[in-house]
Amino acid sequence: MGKSWKKTRLRLYNAYFEPTFTTEQNIENRLPGIDREHWRWFLDYRAKVETKEKCRKNAKNQSKQLYTHTGGSKSFAWRMDEESEQQGRRVYYYKRIEEIEQQDESSRVLSQNDSIAQVFGKEKPGRVRGVGFEPTPSQLFGPNSHAPGNGVQLKETKRKLLELQAELEGEKLKRKAMEDEAAAEKKKMKAMESSLI
Repeated sequence: MGKSWKKTRLRLYNAYFEPTFTTEQNIENRLPGIDREHWRWFLDYRAKVETKEKCRKNAKNQSKQLYTHTGGSKSFAWRMDEESEQQGRRVYYYKRIEEIEQQDESSRVLSQNDSIAQVFGKEKPGRVRGVGFEPTPSQLFGPNSHAPGNGVQLKETKRKLLELQAELEGEKLKRKAMEDEAAAEKKKMKAMESSLI
C-alpha cells in the first residue's frame, strides 16, 4: 500500500506540477477531486530544500544499485534459520522414506500407501503427491481409488492374504490336535487314578 501511495504521489506531481507556473497556478492546475489545501501542502513539501536534497540523494543512491532486493522484510539470519530448519525436515523425511522402503520393498511401488504416503500422510482428494497436477488418483490407481495400490500391489496383497489364511488354518489344526491330545492324556490320567483307587 505504501509503494502504491508513493507511486501515486509521484505520478500526480509529475502530471500536474509545472515548474514554470506560479504556486497559485499550480494549485489551480490540480487533479479534480483533490482538496485545494492538501495540494498546497504537498506542493510546499516538495518545494522545501530538505525534500529536494532527499530526492536528489535517493535518486543518486538508486542509480548505484545493481541488484534488486527481493527478500522482503526478513533478515538474512532469519532466512538462514528457516532454510536450515527446512533442510533438517527434508533430511528427516528422506531417512524415514529410506527406512520404510528397506523394511518393505513393495512400498517403492507407486500406490496410495507407498513410502511417501506413509511419511507425509494421507493424500488430499483429487491429486497424487509427486506426479504433478494432472493425473488424478482414479487415473493412476483405477476407478476404485479407495482400494490400496495398483493392480500389481493388489495381486500381491491378495496372495499374502491367502498365505496368511492358509497359515492360520494350519495353526488352528495344530491347536485342535494339541487340545485333542491333552484331552486324551487327561482321560488316561483319570483312568490311572481310578485304577489306583
